[in-house]
Amino acid sequence: MVVSESSTLVDFDAEAALSAAREVSDDAVHLCVEYTPEEFHTLYADELTMSLYGGDRDEMDDHFEQVHSYVHVDFTERDLFGDVFRSAGEVRSFVTYMDYVTLVRILVGQQGLFLTTDPDTDVTAVVDAVETRLD
Repeated sequence: MVVSESSTLVDFDAEAALSAAREVSDDAVHLCVEYTPEEFHTLYADELTMSLYGGDRDEMDDHFEQVHSYVHVDFTERDLFGDVFRSAGEVRSFVTYMDYVTLVRILVGQQGLFLTTDPDTDVTAVVDAVETRLD
């Protein structure tokens, strides 16, 4: 079962952002979640992602609730890096490379878009495509 839903949470065009990410590397984008400090909403979860939860949407949402409890770190780190590296410009995204997945968090004000991709995905191209679509 694939999850595919319309954006309901953020002010930016999250659906266009997801479309841009998938245009760069369709098979490599496994998950897309829009989020704010208070809540989250899953826009897309592919078969691979759903299989991690035995196809159980409630189990996936419960796990995402746990993950979301740490989302404040994204905004805190953005402010920290912005202060520490003042002349480097605005912090726009974070990328975390793991053995089996790459986590991409793109920030737009106090809102964000969370993507998971294959580890070998060109995430710079994904982030550039998303940001271009949001401009």
